[in-house]
Formats: sequence, structure tokens, C-alpha cells
Amino acid sequence: MNHEFPASPGEMPLNSEVTYRPIAEAAASSGQGIALSGDGIRFRGPRALKPGTAAEVRIAPVRGLSPPLTAYIEVSRCDAEPGGEFRIAGVIKGIRSE
Repeated sequence: MNHEFPASPGEMPLNSEVTYRPIAEAAASSGQGIALSGDGIRFRGPRALKPGTAAEVRIAPVRGLSPPLTAYIEVSRCDAEPGGEFRIAGVIKGIRSE
């Protein structure tokens, strides 16, 4: 199984901490951003999210370069990685700055 997600056009690295949760649940998990584009996000974390799930992803600010953001996504892919983490990709349906 290939654990690499292909890069999307216009995608930039996202070296920021993220917290994420399914919209229907209160408990959030911490993860690490991988990449962000105008319509999608990729990150890794300890909790799997089922494709098709609506989720909230909070992106921490990066050393004064960006404000904290909250993205509302539809999970498009979730692959298990060696070591027990998951690589998650989602389509951004909405975003707000905090």
C-alpha cells in the first residue's frame, strides 16, 4: 500500500500543529499538518477519520505568519501509517479565522 498522498496543484507545506474531531463529537485529537491548498488539507494524527465524515480541523498559528484558522472538511482519505498514526486528507467546505 502506498502511504504517500499525491500533491495537489497550489499546495503548500503546513508545518503546524492541528487539532481535529468529527463534527458530531466533542473529543478532539492533536496532530501535525502536512499540506494546505485552496480547497484541501492533509495532516497526520493518532485517530482515524472515516472518509465521508464531516470534521473540524483547527490549525495553530505559525510564528506570527498566519492567524489560527478552523477548517470544516469532508474527509476524503485516511490511511494507516506504520507506528499507529493515520494520514488524513480532506476537502475544505468552509473556513473561519479566529
